[in-house]
Amino acid sequence: MVTATPLRPASLHEEVASRLRHMVFERQLVPGEWIDELALANEWQISRTPLREALKVLAAEGLVQAVPRQGCRVTEMSEDDADELFPVMALLEGRCAFEAVRKATPEGIATLRRLHETLEAHAATHNVDGYYRANHEFHSTVQALADNRWLDRATNELRKFLRL
Repeated sequence: MVTATPLRPASLHEEVASRLRHMVFERQLVPGEWIDELALANEWQISRTPLREALKVLAAEGLVQAVPRQGCRVTEMSEDDADELFPVMALLEGRCAFEAVRKATPEGIATLRRLHETLEAHAATHNVDGYYRANHEFHSTVQALADNRWLDRATNELRKFLRL
């Protein structure tokens, strides 16, 4: 008989990393901004240790840069970074589209049509934020329809840098 092992809740540094990641993606922490560890630790009523551990996680992901004896700042995308990233994303998303076309159901195609109409509506009304949200959802849906875990992993890894 197998005994069940209870799941442990996410550790504090994982929760802090998730919160910091959200702040970066929602532009509450902007590219180039220094992260005020003391202020965040006080605001969240935590010690600096889980915050520093979380920052190490984000540094490993490339979302922040650790500068010795200075702290961490949110990664900035340079023009050169964008010039290198966009062609790679185009290759990955092209492959996503190729696989999605082969595997998509009529319901999946209907979802893409609806999302495309939403994109057009946001473009027509110059709703930039709505357009970017719908664009992200459209590309994520194509990626999901491709149903390729390796492609999914590679695309997700690079897509987060598009949000910087």
